[in-house]
Amino acid sequence: MIGQVIRQHYKIIEQLGQGGFCETFLAEDLDIPAEPKPKCVVKRLHPQVIQPEVLRLFETEAKIMYNLGQSHNQIPRLFAYFEENGEFFLIQEFIEGQDLGKELTPGKQLSEGYTIKLLRDVLEVLEDVFCLF
Repeated sequence: MIGQVIRQHYKIIEQLGQGGFCETFLAEDLDIPAEPKPKCVVKRLHPQVIQPEVLRLFETEAKIMYNLGQSHNQIPRLFAYFEENGEFFLIQEFIEGQDLGKELTPGKQLSEGYTIKLLRDVLEVLEDVFCLF
């Protein structure tokens, strides 16, 4: 998908990750008249079969993601979601930083202060998530 433009709006520039039913890409938002173009994350979900239940789950997930992004600054905001050519797309805020998996590596010892701060940050986000339900 590198180089493709989705919905005449989001230009894919790099693949960030891939799983069983989802691929994640870094993209540029072509509609914003600025240089350099702002970046966003495009998640492409490609279910095996499109059924009404799949559409309902996709919309439910998008609404939950939207609400979570509005309630906490450590959760990426959802900008858009749509279906195109049998694939489902979620467009999210790109937050620059290091992957948590690179931060927490086996054998790496973390200081007590760092560990407490990390846990507080994670627990604050989880508290906001649980308050929505």
